[in-house]
Amino acid sequence: MTQESDWPYISRQLRDEWESTPLSHARPWEEIEDDVRFGWEQAMSPEFEGAQWEDVEDLIQSRWEDSFPHRDFEDWRMVGEAVRLGFNRARGRVA
Repeated sequence: MTQESDWPYISRQLRDEWESTPLSHARPWEEIEDDVRFGWEQAMSPEFEGAQWEDVEDLIQSRWEDSFPHRDFEDWRMVGEAVRLGFNRARGRVA
């Protein structure tokens, strides 16, 4: 599994992945990088070892809302895709 120190390298790869999706037209990387990193960091936690996104999305959404309360106006459907991208990459799966 990747380590926290791998973020700069992983970040470049994730940016390329994000920018190849239709979602990037609505939300550029600069707006969602923190969300992707949040998902990646959550997946790196021993608590989520072996977890599938579908099983932990609600918990991670709640944690995201607690971590970024100033963003409560954002639509989780869009943010969730960015968080999921980071989570799945850290879990070793392609989103």
